[in-house]
Parts: sequence; structure tokens; C-alpha cells
Amino acid sequence: MANKIAIAGKGGTGKTTVAGTLARLVARKGREVWAIDADSNPNLAVTLGLDEKQQEALLPIPRSILEESRDEEGQRKLELRLSAREVAERFGVLGPDGVRLLLMGKVDHAGAG
Repeated sequence: MANKIAIAGKGGTGKTTVAGTLARLVARKGREVWAIDADSNPNLAVTLGLDEKQQEALLPIPRSILEESRDEEGQRKLELRLSAREVAERFGVLGPDGVRLLLMGKVDHAGAG
């Protein structure tokens, strides 16, 4: 069974440090860990110990992995075109403790976030 943990809160409260430390400790116990940095100013790579080359290889997950459709009631549906594992392997970067880091899309301009 997969466990999911989300770290959220006010800016400047140490969320990135807590998330990175927790991810590394869990991975060191032999668990598979995927960390997703959804911050508009992503710094989780540094906390996870990724070197410059690994950080440069980290690309935001593109919206093109999503397929939009409508259900029977006409409600908008978004589904992954790839399995979650394929997304992690294709766009994630493996850190020194075995944590796989994924980067959500960055905000490019005002009104885009």
C-alpha cells in the first residue's frame, strides 16, 4: 500500500525543509519515495541533495500528459495519458537517497498560476 503525505502551510514556515528531510529519512528506510515540488519557487532539489547537473536535468511535468474529456453529465474530466510510474520515470530525477523528485509546472507570467 502506498502512503501519501502532503506538506502545506504559510510561506516561510519550513515546509521545504520538513518535506525534504522526511522524504530522505523514509527513503533511507528502503521505501520508494516520490517527492513533488509544486512551489512557485522550487527549492526541494537542494534539500534533497541533488547536485547542479541533476537539478539542470529536472524538467517541469508538461500539461500534455493530461487528456481532457467530458463525462455523461458534461463535466470536464482530466486523465493521465501515461501511468503515474511512467510520469515519474520520464520526468523525475533520482536523488542521492533514492528519492525521485518531480517538478510541477512553473508559473511563467502573471495570471498563469
